[in-house]
Amino acid sequence: MNLREICDQFQWVDADDGGHLVTPWFYDDGDQVVVFVRRDGTGWRLDDNGEGMFRLAVSGINTDGERIRARVKAFPALLDVHLADDNETLFASAASELEVGKTALAVAEASAQLQAFTALQQARQPSDFRQRVIDIVQEVARDAGVEYRQDVPVDESGSLMVDVYIASPTPLMVVAATSIQRLMEAEIIWLDAAHRREPAYVLATVESAQAVGISQYTRANYYTDKTVEFASPALRNLVSSRLQH
Repeated sequence: MNLREICDQFQWVDADDGGHLVTPWFYDDGDQVVVFVRRDGTGWRLDDNGEGMFRLAVSGINTDGERIRARVKAFPALLDVHLADDNETLFASAASELEVGKTALAVAEASAQLQAFTALQQARQPSDFRQRVIDIVQEVARDAGVEYRQDVPVDESGSLMVDVYIASPTPLMVVAATSIQRLMEAEIIWLDAAHRREPAYVLATVESAQAVGISQYTRANYYTDKTVEFASPALRNLVSSRLQH
């Protein structure tokens, strides 16, 4: 892995009172997630300028909805990121320049996470693809005598759902990513479990890489334990092998 190539994906732009960090993450409209850094007394204030909430609003999403507010309320504990008094801006504080980089990534992550809720614009319908994934995963678990459940919330706020949860030694969380937004939810589920140090293996499956976009599919393999294209025999074998872990 070339770490320099990863670092090159971030761009810092100086300003008189601080600057802003352009990250390699994107909102649904194609704009990159940007974190603004400004002097605040002897420390620094970092925020997303309200862009995460704004994009939900223009997508017709009620930003005062229960699931969104529950997720935002979880940010302080997970990322030390807070919602400002304007109920739009996500921000965090850094006491010194040494903390600015880590804090900027936390703000960017929180702002990007909100985009998954654009999936609320339309009620999620069980597609044939999703049902096939569920049927296969449940059949494998049933044959192995391992407990499983369907449509399970897996974060502390109850806002993130997996399609199938299997109670293997390391819990297997399966997401049938029927859209780009749903694939982003799988990434958030993985990040959430990692932040809480919760043992979990997040497996996302897409109908095809082309359906969600090659770049999104490639990125998802960095932000889930594994993301694969759907193929019945391969999915059976993969799930079966994970039940032993």
